[in-house]
Amino acid sequence: MKGLPADLKTLILDPRPAAAWSGERWSHAAYLAQSAGVLCRVAIDLKTAGCRAGLEPGLEGCLLSAERNGVRNQTLLSWEMDRIKRVLRDRDIKIVLLKGAAYLAAGIPCTRGRLSSDIDILVAKDELAGVESALLNAGWILAKEKQGESGDYDDLYYRRWMHELPPMLHEERGTVIDVHHTILPPTGRVTAEGRELLELAEPVDSQAQELEGYFVLCDTDMLLHSVVHLFQDGEIRGGLRDLVDQRDMIAHFAGRPGFWDRLIDRAEHLGLGRPLFYCLRYASVLLDAPVPESAFTAAKRFGPSGSVLMLMDRLVPRALTPNYLFESHRAANLAGELLYIRSHWLRMPPLMLARHLGIKAWRRLGATMTA
Repeated sequence: MKGLPADLKTLILDPRPAAAWSGERWSHAAYLAQSAGVLCRVAIDLKTAGCRAGLEPGLEGCLLSAERNGVRNQTLLSWEMDRIKRVLRDRDIKIVLLKGAAYLAAGIPCTRGRLSSDIDILVAKDELAGVESALLNAGWILAKEKQGESGDYDDLYYRRWMHELPPMLHEERGTVIDVHHTILPPTGRVTAEGRELLELAEPVDSQAQELEGYFVLCDTDMLLHSVVHLFQDGEIRGGLRDLVDQRDMIAHFAGRPGFWDRLIDRAEHLGLGRPLFYCLRYASVLLDAPVPESAFTAAKRFGPSGSVLMLMDRLVPRALTPNYLFESHRAANLAGELLYIRSHWLRMPPLMLARHLGIKAWRRLGATMTA
């Protein structure tokens, strides 16, 4: 199996040796780290280790900029959580933070240097209409309306077939919120009941006022959500940061009593064994995740056939590795395209998928003709 570029792996896992690298070596590695969305993490880790003082001024400036961008991003994320809570505080509902917001609220190690492009929340399906109405009345609009792409099909696509409402954009702050009722499309080959996720969600243990009243998924579900986002619902291409999140969560949760047994049982109960198998395999092979042999053995029953696994072993590392600007990446691009097709195949039944892709193709053709 092809691995990650050695220098990129070093920066992700322990960047201290990079303090002695030449400027040329840093130029290549920093570009890959930026493309993978982990340069801010590298900057923070080097600063914590006391290794940034001797770096060249240009490189130190680059890392300082990345660090400050990360601090600003997480400040805005915290502020947005506070704004959303104020809008929904009169509704007696459980609001569960997901992904980047949840990691920040729960203090998961992957939070350091992690950039979030939006905020995701999970509510009960029968609360969607009320939550959407409250947000629309408080300054959010449907993002596609802002982009001039609204249409009956888009609205139907989200509301009938997806696991979330159409993304909403705040008109003044420009922030985006995704309101979920579960973590996988109901039309997919694998689904998950949002009700079961909400039942085990835990209140945020924090003194921060902006987090008061919020919940996060339990440890097994938090990891599984990231796993399905990358290996089931997502296209995998460009998803190295998600695998880094999973590696950090594995290391963070592994010491909790009974975690591995609970994780395997929960994955089997929710029907998420296959994506969990992929996570454990690639997080350990590519990022040295501390997965015990007993967990590998238990997860093997979820794995695919030998031929499928052989194909995934060729495609996944290539699709996860960010492209470098001055190198040819035909194999990586092909791997990304094949896994993109796979993600759609897993998301919809064949006839629905054919209709969906046909509408998308017709729209692209129309846009090209009017350009």
